[in-house]
Formats: sequence, C-alpha cells, structure tokens
Amino acid sequence: MKLGRWWRALDPAWRYALGVYAVGRIALTVWSLVLLALFPLRPYNVEYRGAPVLATFDLASSERQVYARQVGGALLTFRAGARGYVTDVETGSAWSLRDGRAVSGAYLGATLTPLSELRETFFPYRDAAPDSNLLLALWQRFDTNWYLAIAEFGYGAHPGDSLFPPLYPALIRVLGDVLGGQYLLAAWLISNSALVAALALFYQLVTEWASPGVAARAAAYLVLFPTGFFLFAAYTESLYLLFTLLMFRALARGELERAGVWTGLGILTRLQGIALLAPMALAWWRAPARSLWRGVRAVVPASLAAGVFLGMRAWVVPTSIVPTSDPAWPVRFALPWENYWNGIQILASGQFQMVDVLNMLIATLFAVIVAIGWRDLAPAYRWYATASWLVVMTHWVDGQALGSMARYMLSLFPCFMLLAKWGANAWVNRAIVYLSFPLNLCLSAQFVMWGWVA
Repeated sequence: MKLGRWWRALDPAWRYALGVYAVGRIALTVWSLVLLALFPLRPYNVEYRGAPVLATFDLASSERQVYARQVGGALLTFRAGARGYVTDVETGSAWSLRDGRAVSGAYLGATLTPLSELRETFFPYRDAAPDSNLLLALWQRFDTNWYLAIAEFGYGAHPGDSLFPPLYPALIRVLGDVLGGQYLLAAWLISNSALVAALALFYQLVTEWASPGVAARAAAYLVLFPTGFFLFAAYTESLYLLFTLLMFRALARGELERAGVWTGLGILTRLQGIALLAPMALAWWRAPARSLWRGVRAVVPASLAAGVFLGMRAWVVPTSIVPTSDPAWPVRFALPWENYWNGIQILASGQFQMVDVLNMLIATLFAVIVAIGWRDLAPAYRWYATASWLVVMTHWVDGQALGSMARYMLSLFPCFMLLAKWGANAWVNRAIVYLSFPLNLCLSAQFVMWGWVA
C-alpha cells in the first residue's frame, strides 16, 4: 500500500522514466540471455595481417582462445561444437579449445598452434578482469573495458587511454572502492542511474515544449533507437546526456553560471561536450541584462574542465596534448565536410562494412531532421543540435565511414523531440518503431558477441 501511494505521488516524468527504463532494461537482459542460449560459443574464422586465424569466445565464461587455422598445410574452417569444442567443416573433427588438440575425427591427435598473444587484439579487456556476474559480463565490451582499466590502474597503463576524459572513470573508481572493487557494477549503477534521471528530465523538457504525449514518444524513441542500448551499458552516453539536459534546464531558468557547471562536467565526460558552449553563448547574448562578467563566470567551469583534461594529457602523453590525434589510435581531427566526403568515398569504393553504411545513414538522417525541423525548435536547441553534429563529425577514423556516428548521435536529443512530434502521425510512428526495434536487437546482439557496432 505504501509503495502504491508513493508511486501515485511520484512526478509523472519520473513514473514514465522508471517505466521506460524498466522495460528497456528487462528486454535487453532477456535478449542477452537468449543470445547466450543460442550462441554460447562464438567462433570467428578471420584473417589477421594475412594469416588465417580462429578466434573463439565463450559467452558464459568469457574465456578467449586464438589459434592458427592451418594444420599440416591444410586451411581449416571451424564452427561451434559441444561446450568447449569446435569442429572443422572439412572433416568434422572435434577440437578442444582448452589446448587446441583434436579429440576425434580425421585429425585425431593433431594440435592447433596457439596464438595467445592475440587474445587482446580480438577481445580486448585492457587487463580488466571479466566480471563474475554473468548478467553484467555479457555487456562488458569495448569502451567499457577502457573505462574500467582507467578506473583500476589509472592513466598511462595502456597506450591511448588519455583520449578518454576523466570524470566517468573517476566516478567508477570512487563507487567501485565503496563496493569492494566491483568496478563494472559501479559503472553500471552510474550509467543506469544517470539514464533514469535523464529520461525524467527529458520528459519534463519536452512537455514544456509540446505535450506529454510527445514527451512520452521522445523518451521511448531515444531508448528504442538502433544504438539506444548504449544508454544502458557502462558507457558515458547516459551520463553525458544527463549533464546536457541539466544544462538546458539551468538555461531555461536563467541560471547561466549553473549551466556553466553542467557544461564543465559534460566536457569532463565526453570531448563533444564543447558543443554545449553554443547554447550557453546564445543564452548570454540574449539575456535581458547582458553582463560580460557574468559570461566570464559562466565559462570558468568549462575552461577549468578543459584545463584538467589537457593537463592530464600533458602528464600522460608527451606529444599531441590537444586531442586532435593520438599515436595509439587510428583517429584524428578533420573538418566535418572532409570527414563526410571521406565516408562517401569509402562507400563508393565498395570496401566497407555494414556498420559504415549505418553510420553514414544516421549522420545524414540527423542533419536532415535538424534542417526540416529548424523552425520548430527553440534557438538554443537549434544551436546545440547543429554544434553537436559539427563537433562529432570532426572525429575521423582511418578506414571507416564516419566511425561511431550511430552512437554519437544519441546526444542530439532535439532530433528525438522532432521525431516524437512527427510521430503523432500513425504512419510515421510505425516507421520509426518498426525500423528501430529490429535494428536495436541486431546491433545489441552484435555488441554482446564482440561485433563492432559504434
């Protein structure tokens, strides 16, 4: 009874946020368990630097194995067998993954050459141990392990870690120590708590702009988006979105200095946080009593945040203190139109992966959404959406067409506001839901099974 009264007394925005979060969280958890049941062992027959390689990952135990695929001059192709075993397509021989030895079939007694040094290449944990909690371990992938490694070992432990801003790993370290060293659990709690708060705040902001129905659709479209599962993962997406929305709420209340604080925290969370300065500058310029000193005070937190990050870079990396490039990463700064043209050229060459197509489509889609809905958005939202799109588009990844854009576009929340408004049309709503839902399932499945998504 008390719980029921508490729920009814709760602000509608928080009720909806908790409901959407619960549905999304349960759905993704069930989906990951389904994937575990269907594909407990994932073998990958690939080439690495011209050499044929078998890389396997056990979803239940997080055990990684890498072997050469050539045996006695023959090139073998493998598929999953019984738990802990693979079979080659050519003869049907069964091979133990524990030691690479054939235990039955034509190759009985033969042994695969181990390539243990490549485990981190195919399944990078950055020395962060796989979590013992299966429900968490199934989502311990890619950037999550960068954040966990920084939280546990500090910067400088792995080349390239200085490209990750310090706030999220610092929060993981503090909460993880409180939880007795459970850093993945800490990261999960931070990201998921931030997501609930961000959804509630998003609902409130959209309600002020349109109606509760539009607000409900906007929040639902956000988590249902093809890469929306990153908001539930131990990534910075949800925390950055929360700081962004808090900045806009402060601007709406005329609290420019407080908006500066949220902007500083956003920059310490994601490098793209510099885009938050655009709506802040607009708010200062349009203030009834514009004060230069007030503008300076508002920018101080952002300047301090940038100084902290650059200072950390200076301490860890002897070169390229400004993060326009890093010798450990195939990324660099580029003008947005150069990056976009590079993406077009990659697609035109035919040398691309499906994720490249997805990144190009979503980056283009969001630019079109902003252009079409320009007049419907308040000036601050226009400036933020445009600045964010331009800032993330400076992220050039060698060999990829707009690498990670499908994930970065999650922060352009005004686009979801516009989609939600247009979603009042039943056909538009169906198109968004029917496209987003299966893509979300497909991409999250790839992510769980160590497929690069964004």
